[in-house]
Amino acid sequence: MKNIKCYQGDALSFHKNLVSDSLNKGVVKDNLLKNEVTITQTYSDYKDKFDNNNLFAISAHGFDGEDKTNLLNLYSSQRKSIIELKKELTTNEFNQRINTCPNCTIEKVASLDHYIPKNEFPEFSVNPINLIPCCSTCNSKKKENWKGDKNLLFLNLYSATIPNSQYLFVNIVSKTEFTFELKNISNIDSNLFNVIESHYDKLDLLQRFREDSDEVISELDILISSCRDSNIDDMELQKFIQNHYSKIEARDGINNWKIVLIKAMTNSNVYF
Repeated sequence: MKNIKCYQGDALSFHKNLVSDSLNKGVVKDNLLKNEVTITQTYSDYKDKFDNNNLFAISAHGFDGEDKTNLLNLYSSQRKSIIELKKELTTNEFNQRINTCPNCTIEKVASLDHYIPKNEFPEFSVNPINLIPCCSTCNSKKKENWKGDKNLLFLNLYSATIPNSQYLFVNIVSKTEFTFELKNISNIDSNLFNVIESHYDKLDLLQRFREDSDEVISELDILISSCRDSNIDDMELQKFIQNHYSKIEARDGINNWKIVLIKAMTNSNVYF
């Protein structure tokens, strides 16, 4: 789990371009343009709270009726601008597509999730910094939920400060008996850790990690077996594995569940 890049352009201009395109004509376009001043204000408010990591405090404008319908209809996963946005958000600085859902790091990106739900906040239905790449499982588990009485319910991987210290651990009994767990042993801010716990709980990540672990362990088995067939002693093998996965950790983050699992396995007495 780590921060991801957000849209680098001007969010309001993105909205205006969708209003102006050929899909919006006549009374629909006139209705959208009528609300342009209000939309400008709401986008400014979103950006201010986004920059200060305070989206919890944002309030819906209250669009309803025709105004709400037309704002919601701006978003379609089949629209060219949305398709291009999804492509941009899943392409890294090396021009490589990273198509793994950032919310779980398990499944493939299937859509763009509205972090703040569009039904409650139709004004942000096409706000690109409110749209986060997401898999179908995370999207269905998150639904319209986004905040509780005191905290956000999910990490916003654009704006939340993801800790550089480890909070995801694996409790190992054997190669087939182990569990993932969250522990705040590095004094992560309690409010942030509450959001981390909520994110993992509501997306059922610890169980999903466990269910997807067999392939990771199988690959580790093959790597270790191949190295031993090449007469590499265990001390050198352990150093090789640690060095290899430390480079992947630098890329994917210290709390990437696959890295956490492999480090825990190789540091236990399961293999060495």
